[in-house]
Amino acid sequence: MIRMIGGEMPEYAEEHPPAGGLLYRHLITKLPAGAAILVAGPHDIALLEALADGRTVTCLVRSQPDAEALAEQGLGITVLCGSLAKLTGGDQFDAVVALDGTGRLCSPEGPQLDWTESVRALKRALRPGGTLLLTVENELGVHRLVDTGTPTTPGTTDWRPLGEFGTTPGRADRLAAALGAEGMQVSGVAAAWPSQTEPTLLVTPETLRYGPLDALAALASAAVADAYQEKTVLSDPRRLASAAVRRGLGAELAPAWIAVAQLATRPANAVPIPPVSHLSGGAIVEGSGHLLPTGRLLEELLLTAALGHDLPALRRLLTGWMTAAPKAGAANVLVDGERYTVLDPNRPEQPDALARFANTLFTGGYDHPWPAVTDVARLLEVLAGAAGLSSTPAVVPPSGTDSRREREQQVEALRRQLADAEARSRFFEAELEKRDAELGRAKVQIAAFSGSLGFRAAKAGLGLARKARNSLRKGQS
Repeated sequence: MIRMIGGEMPEYAEEHPPAGGLLYRHLITKLPAGAAILVAGPHDIALLEALADGRTVTCLVRSQPDAEALAEQGLGITVLCGSLAKLTGGDQFDAVVALDGTGRLCSPEGPQLDWTESVRALKRALRPGGTLLLTVENELGVHRLVDTGTPTTPGTTDWRPLGEFGTTPGRADRLAAALGAEGMQVSGVAAAWPSQTEPTLLVTPETLRYGPLDALAALASAAVADAYQEKTVLSDPRRLASAAVRRGLGAELAPAWIAVAQLATRPANAVPIPPVSHLSGGAIVEGSGHLLPTGRLLEELLLTAALGHDLPALRRLLTGWMTAAPKAGAANVLVDGERYTVLDPNRPEQPDALARFANTLFTGGYDHPWPAVTDVARLLEVLAGAAGLSSTPAVVPPSGTDSRREREQQVEALRRQLADAEARSRFFEAELEKRDAELGRAKVQIAAFSGSLGFRAAKAGLGLARKARNSLRKGQS
């Protein structure tokens, strides 16, 4: 059933994908059975289907074509088509789910609400004691820092192009404070990686501050690696995500935050957010951060040793890797002393793991101890020898993200090699010209001496001496 509430967009369909994914679906199914739920904004059909199981669901969308398509799904939900500004306080719900944020709740057919006004409108739809699940995109998240399509200024394609000039909170703690200022008690906040639309990793700010940073950095690195596979980026998102978490900026540079708040003075933990929850082989793993394995990501240790020209460390790491986990990627192995642990055992095996690392080291523009190596095949032979392998693996095509910054570093390294080759060429050309000049002078001197009377007399005397010597030798014999 569709109900037009005003401000609907009759000819417009949402261009960007809706919020969804297994983690979101797992989170919202914790809402109590029999509750009346308002889903505000575009959400994935699978997510709505899971939410409608045992609950009364009402969905608010601004696009009329999307509303009609949603009603045709036969999920047994009520569809409100229109702007959030037209939502009256007459209908109240036990929970409001806005995992897509507030950016797509208003339309140009009605009043434009900023973030604070949108939160107030969602709050009015809650009954006393009701729960709000709200996701907020981070304007300075890793996804925006590496995405080539992120504009530096808001574009005209947005209905309300405020960008960084809006009232959206810019940090997880400010999000909690802003909801608290609206009279809501926040029971949980988590940083979402690698995107607001479909996160695969949720970590609370407390865990990012006091948990095992190396393992959390590896999880964040793996999350963004999957999201940006085969995409062009400004810089390698894995390095940025990993460095942000290890240096205590994981919550500040996360692509989004999700908050659970309640309209109550003493809220119950209706939707608990675990310290860490992430996807592993299609399954959800959640628990305390202290249950994660300890150690540093192998790929980072290998690159650090290569940059420092530390050959003993490189040999030790490569040998240990090929002995303990030869089919696990370098980005999926944690090293703690002499122990090598696979971070996610459910990831597919990589029999060409060493060849993949050779591509990363060569195409990433990283310095290494073998400057004479100028191709991946030769570098792979060197790495295989350092790892103690009896045979060299086959070279594989480069895969992963196409980073413009790393490409520039590689081009800069090639420029340095070319400049060095040109300097050597100029040196040899100068030496060759010098030797040619010396050879020319020698030829002139030889020609001058060979035509003189003294030279001819000395040459004749040398011939007579040789004949006399040969005659004496024959007489003695």
